[in-house]
Amino acid sequence: MSKLNLVRRCYSCGAILQDGDPAAPGYISPEVLLKQDALVLFCNHCYEQQKYNLLDHDLTCSPDYLTMMQDAAATDALVVCIVDLFSFELAFPSDCMNIIKDNRLLVIANKRDLLPKNIDEDTLREYVAHRFRMARVKVNKEDVFLASINSLDHDRSLWKEIDQRRQRHDVYAIGASGAGKTMLLSAFLRSYKNKTPKSVVTENYPGTNLAVMQIPLDSSSWIYDTPGTPLTNSITYHLPVSVAKLCVPSEVIKPRSYSLMAGDELFLGGLARIALKEGRRTEITYFGAKTIRPVRVRNKDPEATFLRGIRSGDLEPTSPALCHPNHFAVYDIEVEETGDRDIGIAGFGWIRFRGDGQTFRIYVPKGVGVYTSRSKIPNSK
Repeated sequence: MSKLNLVRRCYSCGAILQDGDPAAPGYISPEVLLKQDALVLFCNHCYEQQKYNLLDHDLTCSPDYLTMMQDAAATDALVVCIVDLFSFELAFPSDCMNIIKDNRLLVIANKRDLLPKNIDEDTLREYVAHRFRMARVKVNKEDVFLASINSLDHDRSLWKEIDQRRQRHDVYAIGASGAGKTMLLSAFLRSYKNKTPKSVVTENYPGTNLAVMQIPLDSSSWIYDTPGTPLTNSITYHLPVSVAKLCVPSEVIKPRSYSLMAGDELFLGGLARIALKEGRRTEITYFGAKTIRPVRVRNKDPEATFLRGIRSGDLEPTSPALCHPNHFAVYDIEVEETGDRDIGIAGFGWIRFRGDGQTFRIYVPKGVGVYTSRSKIPNSK
């Protein structure tokens, strides 16, 4: 498996930490730099001047949400998990997944219409199942249903599948904010026939303060439309709404390809950077919204070029809150696998390349997740 290493920056000034030259920016004592349990580090200069409160960016659910999931587990409910195919790889709250890992799961992989039409759908279903297994939830490709919300009104096979799988038990519809769960339930309600004396209601789930729509299925079972879980590790969570909208594709993604040599970088607007730190010339393909304008850079000071492009408006899109090196976290990814591989940024798309022992350096806004995996859309060549 590829190694994903966080490149430590000074939390204050943003300099990349190093223990080789006390006179150079970012110097930190070797014994401090090697502390693996330190979430945030400061260079010696900044540490002497100031102290900071630390923030935790792990993806978790509220206690009330976990109460619902505990009920789902205790009653052997069918859990219908809706994911956004464009970016779901880091959308698994570990506390929630741990509770429902033994439940029957049906995964609805939504927004299939945003991905290229010519991809192999069996391969895509297996990829989705693989990501669930990485989150320690047992899912096979037969448990994955590819969907486009716009076509759900005309495709009744999904509702039949849910009814068969639930075995007269409750159904809990879960998913991250923006995955399309509300649209899914709206499509269901447009053809729903209530054969019970009970009403569709929205009220607090028992024992919690969460407002949940409850749809009766028979005399003893319901569909619970749970609130969307927040994606605090997504780039869209950390951007103004007007900028976040530009990161989300609204039409079929058209892959864009670039050739990188060691030292080259690809700027993804003014929001992220991907550098080939070590390795042979590599062809990469970027899958993202057309509003993101990639720019390949080949010079001795790409960071200065990046910041200058942000300030001048030459890079689009940008955010007013991202204009200094210490606004970005830095990760090194050492690729050990061969074959088609992906490196992705939560909420922002991914690049595909052939693994060949490369080391990539990724710059993303602080708090935004980065992942590496087998390719979601392998090269068909």
